[in-house]
Amino acid sequence: MPLRVPLSELKRILATVRLIDNYDPYQHRVVENPMSNLEVYISLLKASIGIGCLAMPKAFQAVGWLNGLISTSIIGTIIIFALHVLLNGIYEVCKRKRVPQLNYPDSMALALQVGPKYLRYVSGGARSTIDFILAFYHFGICCAYVVFIANNLKEIMDFYGYTFDNRFYIFALSLPLVLVYLVRDLRSLVLFNALADAMFVVGFCIVFFYIFRDLPPLSERDTLGNIKGYPLLFGTVLFAIESVGVIISIEAKMKVPQNYLGLYGILNMGLGTSLILYMTVAFFGYWRYGDEIKDSITSNLPMDEFSSRLAKLIFAVAIFLSFALQGFVTIDVCWRRYSEYLKLKKSHPLQYVLRVAIVLGTVLVAVMNSQLLLILSLVGSFSLSYLGLIFPGIMDFCLRYNEGFGPHRIYLWQDIFLVIVGVIGGGVGTWFSIKELIQNYKMKM
Repeated sequence: MPLRVPLSELKRILATVRLIDNYDPYQHRVVENPMSNLEVYISLLKASIGIGCLAMPKAFQAVGWLNGLISTSIIGTIIIFALHVLLNGIYEVCKRKRVPQLNYPDSMALALQVGPKYLRYVSGGARSTIDFILAFYHFGICCAYVVFIANNLKEIMDFYGYTFDNRFYIFALSLPLVLVYLVRDLRSLVLFNALADAMFVVGFCIVFFYIFRDLPPLSERDTLGNIKGYPLLFGTVLFAIESVGVIISIEAKMKVPQNYLGLYGILNMGLGTSLILYMTVAFFGYWRYGDEIKDSITSNLPMDEFSSRLAKLIFAVAIFLSFALQGFVTIDVCWRRYSEYLKLKKSHPLQYVLRVAIVLGTVLVAVMNSQLLLILSLVGSFSLSYLGLIFPGIMDFCLRYNEGFGPHRIYLWQDIFLVIVGVIGGGVGTWFSIKELIQNYKMKM
């Protein structure tokens, strides 16, 4: 005899099932000091506009201006799309596990557990791998920031007759960087980010003044360039536009995270603005200076004019104010693993000791190699090809493995495409950057 369930009980069961299916992680988040949409946009601009933008003209010189414009727009679009895939994947994992929030490493590990059997075995090591690459990437950014600030300060002081070795300025930055890095809360950095954004606007206005003052005929510049320059362009664009750890951290601190994604979401607005600025600076910077372009376009500005020296100082201060934002992910990863191992509270004073150690580490690495563009290319090619392309493709593949890949397996081809672009671009770019860094180091010996 079939079991009869009362209508009221059946309605309650169906309501429960519906509630489970409709679980929205965003509705269950509890965020301390949440960030408004404007604060998110400001922080996003600061995370994606930095020394990578100033290095873009040199990357265009390697591939030609037309190739540079087309390639940068394509690479940038792929990167932004991959970030959407990644953030949607993290959201889907949270929804399935019925938790309001998860970080990148945990989301990747949980996604691998529902994928093919041959990928489930590596889920345990996924957390450590992603944590390492995240920490390495943002540590590399901080190293590049130290080199950039020191180079600009040296150029200014050399003009006034105070000629010191570049390493002196790098070491001198230790204490100021430690002080700004002791700011722990992400929202507390919004004021620094807003000030840095405003300084970048002023700095770029001065740069464009010099660019447009004496533009030569465009026909004097290479249109197509050399294919050997693509690894450098790929790594530089990756470094310039994508700051995965900060982008995820910003989303986690949002007051209204629903506004982050989507066609008209804050992520597209912020990174779209940045991408347009990159191509503009790269195109006109290469047009103006051609083969004379240096690792950072600020180094091409004439030192005998006050406004150019002011621009160098403005950019140096703006990057200095951005150091804590980029270093946020490194300390977050290191302290999370360290505190879990020793069972320490989040607010334990030892975190300040670790922050000081990270700053000193960036200073030492900057002293060892001060080739700015090669550092950018290496960090971008190695770290971001995995974090921003390969891992998002694998995560999406695993989450859809038992659910289907849509009509004509469109999502499968999407994931394969992201992985292939990441493997080829990242592999070639990393090999090229390491080779150049080794050659540069041997020349100094």
